[in-house]
Amino acid sequence: MLTVVIYGEASKKVIKEISLHEDDLSKTILELLQEHKIPIASSCMGEGVCKKCVINDNILSCFKLVKDITRWESPIIRISYL
Repeated sequence: MLTVVIYGEASKKVIKEISLHEDDLSKTILELLQEHKIPIASSCMGEGVCKKCVINDNILSCFKLVKDITRWESPIIRISYL
């Protein structure tokens, strides 16, 4: 399966690499990050109201599914404040 790189833009470091499994594909990216203990901001519990869980400059991680990552040119999740 696919490996996703979590990159902290503030630290300019790879935070973690996550190997995706079939059961991960139906989760939101926010859920995946939370399960892997990646500190991702979210005060609305994934309802999309607070807009704090932004990744890759403009993607709300609570609205995108992990399966969407498989269509990205590069499987990198960039978090600005990490």
